[in-house]
Amino acid sequence: MSLRIAARRVVASVAATAAAGTLALVAFSAPAGATGPASGSIVPGAASPVAPYTAGTPFDSGQSINIVVPANSAFAGSHLAVNVVECAAPNGVIPTSTTACDGLTIQGNTILPNADGSFTYPNYTVYALPNSISLGEVPGGPNCGSTSATECILYIGQNQNDFTQPHLWSQPFFVKANSNDLGANPGDGTPEVPFAIILPVAAMGLLGAVVVIRRRRATTHAS
Repeated sequence: MSLRIAARRVVASVAATAAAGTLALVAFSAPAGATGPASGSIVPGAASPVAPYTAGTPFDSGQSINIVVPANSAFAGSHLAVNVVECAAPNGVIPTSTTACDGLTIQGNTILPNADGSFTYPNYTVYALPNSISLGEVPGGPNCGSTSATECILYIGQNQNDFTQPHLWSQPFFVKANSNDLGANPGDGTPEVPFAIILPVAAMGLLGAVVVIRRRRATTHAS
């Protein structure tokens, strides 16, 4: 494969990634009155970190986050309260049993969605589970942590003891345990893997390919 073709493929890959991000933003920024996510759907960004935080790191146990839910068909027009609880979702798989959710993590205040089903609930606390420090728990319940096998998710719905009732899920996330549940090292809930360097590395590869191509052209013209 020539360097010119390789460079074109890198450009196409970076452009496709940027386009996908743009489409995702457009899809999430649906116009008013849109139906939105249906019951049982994952809502990207529903578990939203509060600034300041460190990107590319798990939430820190005891960290406060915002629950941000857009207009949706799950809660629209129901006028019923919604609960939020933390659940185990190994490998990011949505749980199918209510035993995967920890009732002690339920939010403190009542959540009444807007007419279109949307709402924002501030300062929800996420914990590494089971949690003996703040919740007085012993091993054996839902397990949420900072590994793929202990990935976490939030149930957002009308009855955490009945998954047939209207509900949504946050995006899966990770929570790092600590010794005090103070959330002193807040993150964005992503794993401690440097995924963020992928695009810069791709850009560096593109730059290198372009430099090589220009040098070859210069050599050709000189000869």
